[in-house]
Amino acid sequence: MSNQEVIYSSLRVLQSPSESQNRSRPGATQRHGKTDDKEFSVHWRLIVVILGILCLLLLVTATVLGTKFLQCIREKHQQEEILRNLRQNCHNIQNDAYLKEQLLNKTLEYDILENETLQQKKKLDSLFIEEKRCHRKQESFSKSLQNTGKLYEDHWSCCGGKCYYFTTEQKDWKGCKQTCQSCSLSLLKIGDKYEQTFIQAQTHPDYYWIGLSYNEKESKWKWIDNDTSSGINLTIMSLRPGREECVFLTSTRIDNTDCSKTYNCICEKRIDCVSTACFK
Repeated sequence: MSNQEVIYSSLRVLQSPSESQNRSRPGATQRHGKTDDKEFSVHWRLIVVILGILCLLLLVTATVLGTKFLQCIREKHQQEEILRNLRQNCHNIQNDAYLKEQLLNKTLEYDILENETLQQKKKLDSLFIEEKRCHRKQESFSKSLQNTGKLYEDHWSCCGGKCYYFTTEQKDWKGCKQTCQSCSLSLLKIGDKYEQTFIQAQTHPDYYWIGLSYNEKESKWKWIDNDTSSGINLTIMSLRPGREECVFLTSTRIDNTDCSKTYNCICEKRIDCVSTACFK
């Protein structure tokens, strides 16, 4: 046996059993490749499943978040609506409070006005009662008629809130008007039958001019203050209109005549009492 054969034999003895088997089965390497392909396919499918699960989780998460977002938006709108309603209610309450305050003020003003009206009514009632208790206060003023030395006496009387000045010096209607004005008085204006009766009781037996004359331009009987109305309108309507006509009063009647005639004068003023300084 040669040296080469001995070496070859030794090498064969040293080979492992697995190598011997591999060499004895030449198809072993191919089967190993197929196993690797199967394992790769399984791994890939697992990855796809995991990715699908992740996508599903992301979709569910996005859906939940979207739902929450929409819910937040709705809640925000609801809160804004509630806030607007609260503001409107607050505004309405303020308006109601203002209206109530105004109503209260109007009520107070009405109460004050009612109280003032009641007080005025009481005063009018008192004045009416006082008029019913008219009393004649008479005071004489001695005057001498110029150039004659003749003495005459004037007097005044009061009824309620008015006082009347009766002169005994005879003048025409304009003269009586000037006499009254010089004492800050005015010719008599009769308001009603009651006043007329009170005045007429003090005129006997004289005639007295009063503040009523015929206005030819307006074709009306007018009082000294240009008033056409009075409590004795029926008497005025019975007067005969005419040019330069003025009205006088006696103890029994009211009539008209020429304004140039001379009669006594009756002046009046709405005061509590009459000062005698003007008449001395």
